[in-house]
Amino acid sequence: MNKLNTFLFFSQKIAKASITLIAGISSSILLTNPIHAATLGQNIIVNGDAEQGQGDPIGNAVGTDIPVIPGWIPTNSFSVLKYGATGFEFTNPLGNIVAVSGLPDVNSAGPSLRGKNLFFGGANRGSSSASQVIDIPNLASIIDAGQGEYDLSAWLGGYDTDLDNVKLNINFLNQNGQSLNTAFITSPTPDKRNNTTGLLFQSTKGFVPVGARQINVALDMNYVRGRVNDGYADNLSLVITKVPEPSISGLLLVNSSCLMVWKLRRNRQELL
Repeated sequence: MNKLNTFLFFSQKIAKASITLIAGISSSILLTNPIHAATLGQNIIVNGDAEQGQGDPIGNAVGTDIPVIPGWIPTNSFSVLKYGATGFEFTNPLGNIVAVSGLPDVNSAGPSLRGKNLFFGGANRGSSSASQVIDIPNLASIIDAGQGEYDLSAWLGGYDTDLDNVKLNINFLNQNGQSLNTAFITSPTPDKRNNTTGLLFQSTKGFVPVGARQINVALDMNYVRGRVNDGYADNLSLVITKVPEPSISGLLLVNSSCLMVWKLRRNRQELL
């Protein structure tokens, strides 16, 4: 092989390796930063019911033992738990064996259509979270006309009298990634749950701010005390709908009513 052929051979090898490396980096970026597109009138949170992927049947998964959670970027020990998980035992600093039990099951308060799994704060002492980004530029014409209404809801809860809690946040971002507005719902306090293990329905509504092009969804599981993080969430939903413009007949009715009120007031003043 002459020098020219040798040079061409190694140049092709380097080019192929570079393409493979770039493709690998791109795939890695896509996998670690999932971005999803929105559909008007439908739940735009991906895997909001925790049914995609595997659920922990015990409640003790940490680190690499936590199964992948499709659609979400988790932190710390955020995981997915099976309803009716068996729980586990551990030895406390005093040398006593203590059982973690009574985790949510089919009989706990919660959604009627709950599937097999729910989101779980995690099997260690610490806060955790998970997030995803939703693209909404295809809804720009509706949003920028001030007609985009959002409905955020979820079933959120906790364990017995524990104070571990949950916050579901949405952050509306413009095309430059700057925050325009935020909204959130939180889990009920233990007394609102009657100091029992379970999840209650929470919701809020509002208008998508003009100029919004993405929504960052974050589910925060805030640890307070106990052997595990007992923040629970299920059936997360974010729906954007178009609010119709007032009809001409409706506007005429409003104008007529205003005119009638004005005339009545004027006549009353003349009589006085």
